This record gives sequence, C-alpha cells and structure tokens, in this order.
Amino acid sequence: MNHLKLFLPLLLACVSLENCLAQEEDKIYLNDVFVTTEYNVPMFDNVGTNAVFGLHYGHSYYNGLGFRAGVQYSPSVAHIKNVIGTPLAFTYRTHSRNRAARIYNGVNSAVESMSRNWYYDNSHLGDGLLGFLAGLYDRVEFYAGVTPGYIFGENSLPSENRASGTTRWVEKEGAFSLTLDAGMNLNFQIWCFDLKLMPAFHYNVLGNYVLHSNTEDLLNGQTTKQTNVLRWFFTIGGGLAFHF
Repeated sequence: MNHLKLFLPLLLACVSLENCLAQEEDKIYLNDVFVTTEYNVPMFDNVGTNAVFGLHYGHSYYNGLGFRAGVQYSPSVAHIKNVIGTPLAFTYRTHSRNRAARIYNGVNSAVESMSRNWYYDNSHLGDGLLGFLAGLYDRVEFYAGVTPGYIFGENSLPSENRASGTTRWVEKEGAFSLTLDAGMNLNFQIWCFDLKLMPAFHYNVLGNYVLHSNTEDLLNGQTTKQTNVLRWFFTIGGGLAFHF
C-alpha cells in the first residue's frame, strides 16, 4: 500500500508532463488559469499609480477566438480605497510560433535595438539583450471587454501643495463602476506555463472619479476651481498562467 501511495503521485506527474510536452509539440492550448499583477495609471491627470491584483480563467477555440473572465482587486484607485471588479472579455490569440521562429525574431530584435542606438553610444548591449528577450514571445492575444465593479471607499482626503497654493482631492461619483477595456498579452511559454506581459487601456463609462483642484491666489484673494473627470486609465503588468 505504501508503494502504491508513492507510485500514484509519480504517475500523475508523468501524465501531466507528457500532456505538457504534447501541447508543446501541437501548439494548441484551449484553457488557461492565470494570476496577474498590474499598475494602473490615470491618464492626463497626475494622481499617482496603484496596484491591481487579478485571478482569471480563459478559454480559446481552435480558430483563436475565445473569452476570459475573472475577478480583480485594487487597494486604491485615484486615492479612493478598496475597488473590486469582474473583467469579462472576448479574445483572439495568434497561433504559437515554433522555436526557430522565436529565436530568429529575438536575434533580429536584438540587432535592431543595438543598431538604433549604436550611432550615439556603443554601450547599448543591454538594449540588445532586452530586444532579444522581447522577441522570444510565443504568441499574442488581443482582447476587448468590460469590467463592472464596486468601489467601497469614500472620497479621498484633500492634499495641499503649499508652494502653489493648490488643494486637490478625488470625489467618488457613485459606487458602481463600469469600464471598457482593450489590450493585448505577449505570452512567453515555459512548458505548461506562460509568462504574460499585459499593456491595456480602460475607459471609465460612469465617471466615478472626479478630481477637484482649488488654487488660491493670495495676492488677489481669489480661488480658481477646476473639476476633471478621470475617465482614461492605462495598465501595464504581468502574469503567470497555467494552460491545459
């Protein structure tokens, strides 16, 4: 019985490895589960960046079309705390490239990265290395969708810049949020796992984040008030996926 207990995990590991190698050969991956860490940057207004953590499931059909769904959490968005969302998206992923194509593309990227900067500085070997690594991606996935969510926090506390006499704070205009999302994933394959590089743009449909800025002119005794709705956000981050 003890031998059987030792044999079963080994058998399962062998079967899993065999499936990985078979998928490596066929280059067909229909499902993946992945965790992500991203940085969210409000565009056009400097109110700082924030982290976004997510857990997602994705499915792709043989023609490359598919979908993904998940849940994500941010400790703060535009200084308003505790935001959750459920991203839903349609996806299209390209076919996986073979190893020779990836290495060829990596070498070309390295040569182009170094040649662009060699005229100005001949010490850009680091650019060549980054170009080589960037060219090793296995496939690209494009996606577009929506993220309904809920904002638990309240208005941010006012922050004062004494040098300019400006006081700024963000007002929460409604707890329920909705964003339109569009982005891409560069996937770097390691057996049954993928490393993901994930840039994306997001548009806040409901305008939940309103930036107020009051500037006092002490000489004239006047206060200039400005109000901007934060609608555009950019995220950049990465993830680790297990595909099967």
